[in-house]
Amino acid sequence: MQKLTPLLLTCLLLPLTGQARDLKVGLQGDYPPFDYEVKGQLTGFNVDIANAVCRELKARCVFVKTTWADLIPGIESGKLDAVIASMSITEERKKRVAFSDKYSQIPGSFVSRKKRILSTYITPQDLAGMKIGVQAKTTFANLIQARFAASNKVTEFEGTKEMYEAMRAGEVDVVLDDMVAAYEGFLKKPEGASYELVGSPIRDRKYLGVGEGVAVNLKNTALLAEVNAALKNIQSSGEYQQIMKKYFQFNIY
Repeated sequence: MQKLTPLLLTCLLLPLTGQARDLKVGLQGDYPPFDYEVKGQLTGFNVDIANAVCRELKARCVFVKTTWADLIPGIESGKLDAVIASMSITEERKKRVAFSDKYSQIPGSFVSRKKRILSTYITPQDLAGMKIGVQAKTTFANLIQARFAASNKVTEFEGTKEMYEAMRAGEVDVVLDDMVAAYEGFLKKPEGASYELVGSPIRDRKYLGVGEGVAVNLKNTALLAEVNAALKNIQSSGEYQQIMKKYFQFNIY
């Protein structure tokens, strides 16, 4: 496992009357608009959700940037207390970590050059002869391996940045990603001007799960209960809706 490097960022000021506990929160830090850096400071939807949860818990969030592949091992080893990184809730992952109630639910989508793929529902036949890119150890990778690997060359990447760079370089023809991340993190940028979302949104629960939740250690039932209560509170107070509107023009819950 790669060494986890805590960022010296906190999600609230310490109360004058007491010492707040630390909550080590894992994320990638390069996944706009969910978690990314601006001038060395982490920002994004996941970061703001983590901040809100920490305030509810009267805790001090210490963000830990790491690779996607190291997030669940970080929870299992105790190097992380929680993962707030748009991690889909799936039965397979629930064998290793405990999940909170969902705090978002976003479909996947294929991305390719404009007018290259015209089908509404993408099948292996539609992508015949094309090279597919996907981020490794994700629900999208599971779907691609199950449905497309038999008929297409599939390349898995450590991160989405590398995946999109490969597509622009012609190393892959089409990629599968979170629909919002694809649009906000790639298509809206100058380098994404020649590309588009293709096919219908993908909401396959078998592979993509039932939404994104906060992951904690299987044994930490107390923290799980606290996180669920915090998510409920920020929903009822309207804080969740304010955070969502800050980053999105549509409902992602």
